[in-house]
Amino acid sequence: MVDQVADLFRTTHKVKTQHVVKSRGQHCGDIQLEGYLANEAGPVPLVLDLRIAHDRMGSSADPSLNGHLKHPNNLDQLLNDAAADKIRKYRADYNNRPPSAVSFMPAIASTSGRLHSEFVRILFLQAHRETDRFFAASGVQLAQTHPGGQFTFRRAAFLSQLQSKVGLALAKAAALRININLDGAPIASKSHTHPSHSQTSRLLTSSLSLGVSVPRPTQCVRGV
Repeated sequence: MVDQVADLFRTTHKVKTQHVVKSRGQHCGDIQLEGYLANEAGPVPLVLDLRIAHDRMGSSADPSLNGHLKHPNNLDQLLNDAAADKIRKYRADYNNRPPSAVSFMPAIASTSGRLHSEFVRILFLQAHRETDRFFAASGVQLAQTHPGGQFTFRRAAFLSQLQSKVGLALAKAAALRININLDGAPIASKSHTHPSHSQTSRLLTSSLSLGVSVPRPTQCVRGV
């Protein structure tokens, strides 16, 4: 799951899943996005820590509870509780890490495929950045101000693709959790990363898989 989520951000940024920077309290997140955010001092890395939470009960003491929702009246409570736990353990220590601060964000999902609000927001931000890069790589300027809405349509396509990839990764992760491993050895996770690929080549490959044509440079010229 970590490798699949990390791959989503390699179209625009350098990403690390090994030797991730540690917090002041020596906690270590799963994914580090180099220079993803910025403050008055310059670019700031963003560390993500993933958790997949079970939204249904499993009880050996009372099998009649198996499969029941933990929070049937508030489906987001499970996600919010898991995010609050991650923030309590990580965020302050990362923000106060000398000599420079590091931003932290929990990436929480449930086994049913629901995403925490912060996870959804960063996927939207990534789709926005991919769209910016897509138009820039195509030689198109002023994409966001184009009256035809091309920027909005492209961003929606990129966001849909990101959400689909997260959903697929969650489905695979949930399926692996119910497999009985009789050997006691961990099930190997195959990474799909391609370190030799540039960010632009990744982005254009991603756009072609969506059926998104490369825009003409004249599309987003102001006043046309």
